Amino acid sequence: MANYRSAHPTRPGATAQRSLPGHHGHHAAGAVVRHAHASVAGSGPKHHDMAKSAAARAAANKAADAKYFWAGKFDPVKLRAAFLKEFSKVRNFDPAVVPHMEMLVGFMAADPKITDVRWMAYMLATAYWETTTLEKEVVPRLGKKHQPLRDKHGKILVRTVHRWLVTMAPVTEVGHGRGRAYHLPVKVESLPNGEAHVIEEDGDEFTVTAKGGIKALTKGAHMGAPATQHATKAYTDDKNKAHAYYGRGYVQLTWWSNYAKAGVELGLGLQLLLNPDEVLKPTVAYRLMAYGMRTGQGFANGHKFTNYFNGTKTDYVNARHMVNGHDHAADIAHIAVKFAAVLLAAKS
Repeated sequence: MANYRSAHPTRPGATAQRSLPGHHGHHAAGAVVRHAHASVAGSGPKHHDMAKSAAARAAANKAADAKYFWAGKFDPVKLRAAFLKEFSKVRNFDPAVVPHMEMLVGFMAADPKITDVRWMAYMLATAYWETTTLEKEVVPRLGKKHQPLRDKHGKILVRTVHRWLVTMAPVTEVGHGRGRAYHLPVKVESLPNGEAHVIEEDGDEFTVTAKGGIKALTKGAHMGAPATQHATKAYTDDKNKAHAYYGRGYVQLTWWSNYAKAGVELGLGLQLLLNPDEVLKPTVAYRLMAYGMRTGQGFANGHKFTNYFNGTKTDYVNARHMVNGHDHAADIAHIAVKFAAVLLAAKS
């Protein structure tokens, strides 16, 4: 199941692919001899060229790592200027995005575990893409000559329009997961022993341990329920508070089980399960995104920064596997390249 769901209107679900492990068999006798022969011949010109090539690759990797390493602050004036140069003419640009971008960069600059500009650029690009959301805007009604229309009292007539705008702030999923198996709310009770009790609208009940482990209490229980499910008597009779676990944050966290596990991974216990709107706090949303991408845990499904950014390897396209397979990978990679230029220009 997908841990995160995008707020972006065109994003379908996707599944990350993993390569199959290699097969380890026995070499034929001839192959052993050839390997042995190669080692004897290693002192010749071919070995010299290989050693020279390896040294060149090592030097190139070292230079790339030095270019992208950064553990300091960014010049705020240069940062804002470079950002506006790269993004202000984009169709969905909103000036209100600037302070949110600056806040995210501040989180990264203060994070001692984030020291590669490419990592930062990819997080910024992900937040840029995932937090593009539908906003209401009140605008004047215009006449044929594009002048504002007025009523009989001279008051300007207005209308409400909807625009997709980049926010770079933690957002909720558009539609709150309507039609998906995680859309319906569940009721959660905090237990005295540090665990929690969960009941879904279809009557399935679960216990969540303090370490995020999940155990079914009802026979045949499975997480999630059809969006058309009517609340059972067991659910309606439960007196605990209901919460909905649609997507929230910079990278959209979904499903109550993932809220539970993510909170434990961040050292917050079951706080995110009991209070899902905590994920809308920028500090929490940042920690979720950075932790997953840096370690490969949780939503990243084993994919992490070092798989895509290491030495001369800079793979913004396949880095999308950390979030959602290959969905819009090229679009986000293009944004990441721009952010890398912004950050390199703003090194102070």
